[in-house]
Amino acid sequence: LADAERALAAAALSGAANVVTYTTLINGYCRSGRLADALALIASMPVAPDTYTYNTVLMGLCGARQWEDAEELMAEMVRNHCPPNEVTFATQIRAFCQNGLLDRAVQLLDRMPRYGCTPDVVIYSTLVNGFSEQGRVDDAIELLNGMLCKPNTVCYNAALKGLCIAQRWEDVGELIVGMVKKDCLPNEATFSMLTSCLCQNGLVDCAVEVLEQMHKYGCRPDVVIYNTLIYSFSEQGRVEDALKLLNSMPCSPDVISFNAALKGLCRAERWDDAEELIGQMLREDCPLIEMTFNILIDSLCQSGRVNYAIEVFEQMPNFGCTPDIVTYSSLINGLSEQGLVESAIELFQSMPCKPDIFGYNAVLKGLCKAARWEDAGELISKMARKDCPPNEITFNILINSLCQKGLVDRAIEVFEQMPKYGSTPDIFTYNALINGFSEQGRLDDARKILSTMSCKPDAVSYNSALKGLCRAERWKEAEEVVAEMLRKKCPPNEVTFKYANRLFVPNRVT
Repeated sequence: LADAERALAAAALSGAANVVTYTTLINGYCRSGRLADALALIASMPVAPDTYTYNTVLMGLCGARQWEDAEELMAEMVRNHCPPNEVTFATQIRAFCQNGLLDRAVQLLDRMPRYGCTPDVVIYSTLVNGFSEQGRVDDAIELLNGMLCKPNTVCYNAALKGLCIAQRWEDVGELIVGMVKKDCLPNEATFSMLTSCLCQNGLVDCAVEVLEQMHKYGCRPDVVIYNTLIYSFSEQGRVEDALKLLNSMPCSPDVISFNAALKGLCRAERWDDAEELIGQMLREDCPLIEMTFNILIDSLCQSGRVNYAIEVFEQMPNFGCTPDIVTYSSLINGLSEQGLVESAIELFQSMPCKPDIFGYNAVLKGLCKAARWEDAGELISKMARKDCPPNEITFNILINSLCQKGLVDRAIEVFEQMPKYGSTPDIFTYNALINGFSEQGRLDDARKILSTMSCKPDAVSYNSALKGLCRAERWKEAEEVVAEMLRKKCPPNEVTFKYANRLFVPNRVT
């Protein structure tokens, strides 16, 4: 910018500086965040700024969210007989929508005709998308139907996204019919968004129906759409459907396709089929990647087959894959769950990559399982020293384990250390303590924790206290807990009703 400033000064002295020269430097100021300098220069220009000059500054002000300055600059444009154009409005409307200021964006839209500007399809699609993103779907549809220009597929897709997020599936169907009637056919992006939203809401069969409709509109499903469906079938445990779709794809499956099916097979513990699928990948020249191995290793560990997981781990270099932090964390967790704490620690210490919070927490879980409390405390201290501070999950692992072993006082000591490490107790922390005190019959302590929680108690919190009070036949206090639960609008669950039924046994002595 220093060179540009010197060039402008020289041009000004020679009388060669024009609006383009000034606008170039103003643009540089805006790009580097020097908005005050940009405003000062535009105010002192010896030649009249043009619309491009003003729009350049306006873009910078909107990027910095200096809304009032942007409004004043637009007023200055009008005063200086340099009326705003479509770019002026589009710049501000886009910025307002990106920052959730939809009503201000609509106000600008309404002002456009006053300056001889007509909103184009880009401005409308920006607003429709903004309304959809904020859940104001009816406003999005109203704007879509009132457009002064013909909506395009982008506009319809933005409205469809809002309807999908709101799970208004009948309205989705009606809008698609409406867009076809207006000679605006859905495209691949439309179908990709629809299948994705349907799958996210567990409606995978409906997503398949959408897939089957694509050819009717001249659209071909791509690998991304198939991957979404295969993944959803696997997540629902419908592995055969996932495999059937994988093997009937008109396009070549990629590694994500195979990994999605592999995850379903592993979750169903169909290890032979998983091995066959790996073979199919290799036969079809689809290289195995780290994620492929991580799916296998994590699934084997979760099913208690740690020895097999280690064999898979040792095969990774043969396929050009390097174990990453996810690989190691899965193995460490698997070893810890099996009580092989020393092996978990040995693997943890031999990691070539820097351990993350998941790795530390996996080791901590193993130490707690083995009741090695001193080592667990030392590990937490080490985490802080190694620039990987313990988080709420770390403390919850230790606190919950201590409570399960009846060491509630030690759990309280750990609980009191949380702020020192920048951690805040969450609902799981408090529930572990309340349950721990209740199990030991220390009901006053349990109720004290319940009444001093820094977050809103849930049904588990109240049920843990109720369990102890009912066990001790402290019926009046149990009734008070139920009353408090209802007063604080915490919905009871089946466990609550089980304890509540005991409060109303006929002839019970209170």
